[in-house]
Amino acid sequence: MSTTQIIERRTTVAEFLVRRGLPADWRFGSPLGRVAAEIYRSTYRREPGTGFRWINGRFRRVMAYLPSELHVLTAAWEQYGSTAGRWAFPAPRPRPAPTQSAAWRGSGDAMRWTPTGEPMRSHP
Repeated sequence: MSTTQIIERRTTVAEFLVRRGLPADWRFGSPLGRVAAEIYRSTYRREPGTGFRWINGRFRRVMAYLPSELHVLTAAWEQYGSTAGRWAFPAPRPRPAPTQSAAWRGSGDAMRWTPTGEPMRSHP
C-alpha cells in the first residue's frame, strides 16, 4: 500500500517580500510579519505555522503560511502599507561646526600639523 502525501510548501514573510520585488532582509520585514501574525490569529484563532530561516548567523524560528493562507500576507501588506506613511522619520540633526585655533587649521590631525607664521602658544 503506497500513500502519496502532498507536502505543501509554506511561505515566510521574507519569501513573500522577494515575490514583491523587495530584498529578503528588508528592514520593515519583521514588523510586517508581526502584523501578518496578528491578522492570522484574529482570523483562525490559533498560532500560524513555523519554519526556520538563516538570520544573523543562525537558524531562527519564523512564521510560515500555507498557500491557502497567503491572503493573510496580502492583507498584512495592505494594512502595513497604509500605516507606513503615518510616521515621519526625524530630520537628521546638523553636525556642529568644528572649532579649531589658528595653529590647527587644516586637517585637524596632530600628526599632520603644519606650522603657520603665528607664534606657537602650545605644542600640538
